[in-house]
Amino acid sequence: MTCEDARRAIEARQFAGWRGLPVGCTAAELFGIPPDAEFGYRKLGTREARQHLLELPGYYRPLVTVRDSVVVLFDGTNPALDTGLPALLMDLGEPAAKEDFDHGTYKIPAGEWIYPDRGITVFVQTDGSAIMHVAVYAPTTLATYLDELRPDLGKKLR
Repeated sequence: MTCEDARRAIEARQFAGWRGLPVGCTAAELFGIPPDAEFGYRKLGTREARQHLLELPGYYRPLVTVRDSVVVLFDGTNPALDTGLPALLMDLGEPAAKEDFDHGTYKIPAGEWIYPDRGITVFVQTDGSAIMHVAVYAPTTLATYLDELRPDLGKKLR
């Protein structure tokens, strides 16, 4: 898959058959973001990264996250999947792990379904009936995903 192929799949929300982001794509190559664009900071796993909010139809607050100018993660809330969730889950098969995650201020038990070898994580209702968030990245190990790529979707009440 090329950077252009990945961009088209992300824009169309076509993740059935997804095999991961190509290694080395820049934010400019994937989303046309100029190198001098403003980026904020976020933590992925235990490591810091830089994020940029995108405007992409079919997602709420989609983000591209980079380290050393290379895209390491794209993620977005409420993706309007092209095939629907049941077809995507059938294509993905059994996840390598199911982790609890915080969605806003709510804990979702076993709702983070991680497919590190496919470079995709879907955040779903525990029973897999609805998708809440999607994250895509280059294929990796479960340990690397958890340590370096895992987005925190929780919010803390003050």
